[in-house]
Amino acid sequence: MRILEHRRHGRRSPGGTHLSAEGVRSARALGGTIGPFYRVVTSPRPRAIETAVAMGFAVDYEMPELGHFPEDLELPSEAAVGARIPFETWARALKHDPRLREYAQTQEFLWRSVLDGVPDGGQVLMISHGGIIEVGALGADLEGARRLGEGLHYLEGVRMEWTGTKWARIAPLRQADGAP
Repeated sequence: MRILEHRRHGRRSPGGTHLSAEGVRSARALGGTIGPFYRVVTSPRPRAIETAVAMGFAVDYEMPELGHFPEDLELPSEAAVGARIPFETWARALKHDPRLREYAQTQEFLWRSVLDGVPDGGQVLMISHGGIIEVGALGADLEGARRLGEGLHYLEGVRMEWTGTKWARIAPLRQADGAP
């Protein structure tokens, strides 16, 4: 069993691309309660990289596909900068939009690929962005993820267990689970 812990970046300055002072403090506090990680992967956007560093983890590599949705993809009308869209809303959008469903499956494939070479029992930390995590989790386990409730807030995420052939379990990581 290998574990993927995929979290949303820390709080950023309003309208900015970098973490706020509060975001750095919260990421530091959380970083002391999680890990160790065999590998750390982030989107190339500054706030994702800064979150990993503030948590106390070096970034092993950046994955551009974790940084944004394709520009021509239609997102739910609720999608806006900083919006927290419930997993169920994303699930409905996936059901009706084959391109979004394809994007979800691509995310799931990328998430699985970061677990290649990780020893049994090893963990990978991935840091990206709201919406991307919800959609990728639905691509991995539509029925399990659709029950995860509200969209992810800063530093929240999902923990997923990979058996080597399938995702065995998905669970939300909420603020009550260690995020300040």
